[in-house]
Amino acid sequence: MLGNIRHAILDRDGVINEESPEGYILSPEEWIWIPGAKEALSMLAQAGIAISVATNQSCVGRGLIDEQGLYRINEKMKNQAAEQGVFFAGIYFCPHLPEYGCRCRKPAPGLLEKAIRQTGFERCETVFIGDAARDLLAAKTAGIASFLVRTGKGADTEADLQKGIVKEIDTKSVHVFDDLLSACRAITATKEKLAK
Repeated sequence: MLGNIRHAILDRDGVINEESPEGYILSPEEWIWIPGAKEALSMLAQAGIAISVATNQSCVGRGLIDEQGLYRINEKMKNQAAEQGVFFAGIYFCPHLPEYGCRCRKPAPGLLEKAIRQTGFERCETVFIGDAARDLLAAKTAGIASFLVRTGKGADTEADLQKGIVKEIDTKSVHVFDDLLSACRAITATKEKLAK
């Protein structure tokens, strides 16, 4: 139920920031907020909802960027979010290639489980917001609710769900929103209604 949400875990690329046409964000200069995303994060923070980020970053495993470079990109996100009064509970990333077979790369649930464990919130109080089928699958395996946004890969993911291409996901169980801002409006509006 939306009103129970106390912790939102967000995918990064395609949800908070624009996807790179080249496939990977490799510098702070390439990292660009999706319109409305800062406002969305601020809305969650003002509602007292903790915010974590869980992102696959195989660009590290591919040698395109090192962890220090990824840290600089995340610092830009953190610093600009802080200007809006937003502070992340945690930023979790998987640096591995798909063939590595790790438990942290989505659709595996490792990053989400780590965020839940370290923040101390219950699974029933947590939602994962992403733009790809692997995000929905990771949330399902982790036992938490998931929202799909149409930004990034989201519109294509929604089409795949409607065609039945992603067989492991029950389309009726997926809440779909135009973007992070509309998803966060739904979360906070429900929370406010229940508080009255």
